[in-house]
Amino acid sequence: MASSVNDFIAGYISGVAGLIIGSPLDVLKVRLQAQGDASGVTTARTRGAKNASLSAMVQNEGIRSLFKGISSPIVGLAGLNSILFASYSASMRLFEVMTPPQPSLYSVAGEALQPLSHVFAAGFVAGVACFLVSTPTELVKCRAQVIASRLDPTSSAAAQKAILSESGSWHVTKDVVRRFGLRGLYQGGWVTILRDAPGYGVYFLSYEGLKRVLEVPAGETGGINTWKLLFAGGVAGTLSWASIYPLDVIKTRLQTQPHLMSSEALRTLPTSAAARVPTPSTSLLSKNHNEARGLVHQTSRQGHSKTLSSAPYKGMVDCAIRSYRSEGMGVFMKGAAPALLRAFPVNAVTFFVYELVMAELQKLE
Repeated sequence: MASSVNDFIAGYISGVAGLIIGSPLDVLKVRLQAQGDASGVTTARTRGAKNASLSAMVQNEGIRSLFKGISSPIVGLAGLNSILFASYSASMRLFEVMTPPQPSLYSVAGEALQPLSHVFAAGFVAGVACFLVSTPTELVKCRAQVIASRLDPTSSAAAQKAILSESGSWHVTKDVVRRFGLRGLYQGGWVTILRDAPGYGVYFLSYEGLKRVLEVPAGETGGINTWKLLFAGGVAGTLSWASIYPLDVIKTRLQTQPHLMSSEALRTLPTSAAARVPTPSTSLLSKNHNEARGLVHQTSRQGHSKTLSSAPYKGMVDCAIRSYRSEGMGVFMKGAAPALLRAFPVNAVTFFVYELVMAELQKLE
């Protein structure tokens, strides 16, 4: 029981540390994933293209834009990190009981270790266990970041204020629950599981494998081991993201479709701009859902494929096919540069802080 509590505490603290470091590049990643060529139609979403760099975001939206949507992850994803590490460690302890480690096969500094197949399986189980928290947290975070990207510095003060208000994590959460119920928080849930389960398997497999290659003794975080742990964590995060990145693009697009986004801020835009916004009064956001279901959204590749009918995606397979037909294979790597650049420092810090906190907690015991 004490081990699980320690895992939970260390996971939360390390999750917060990683979020703070990685937030700017995460915001940029989501905006790039949700964008498209936007040729043919100019919409509120396409204004996000002007803010598709860190310097442009700071210039047009202020320094706070680099941390947009972070309040949801600090509550959700940091908590998710706690569940992740606690579930992983619990699974590893279960495997240890079921199949005791063989020192002659796997050992570092005389310590018997479990096979890496168990490590992958434990990471897979932990990814599934995180589903209930990861899906709503990711959904709120992505929508908050994409809504904020609609900010147009040339628009009226009222329009800017409305969008800034609408992009708050709490506002997004309330809007989703009000219009879609609690089930609305789990839009894109299946693709989240398909992303997270194998992704976390690779995550822990890579980290544990590198620790063994670098011969890092359990609980040793000082001296040269600090750099070894940082390196192992950074590489593990990068490999994990690279292995599941196309699924992350699909997840983002499913969760940030225009008909799912709140349109309160759009109604404050000037008439000329509002005329270019895709159907805030006739989309699925309208009060009369039955009348709206047959209408076509004028998205024109704003990160959501321009197909024969720009209707909402039917699911992850439909999203993948339509995105590919519209934008080619490159669509599945949109935003990959900031994501992979972010992955190394974020996960280096996350794993190291986890190891550090665990070592201190064990000393207290």
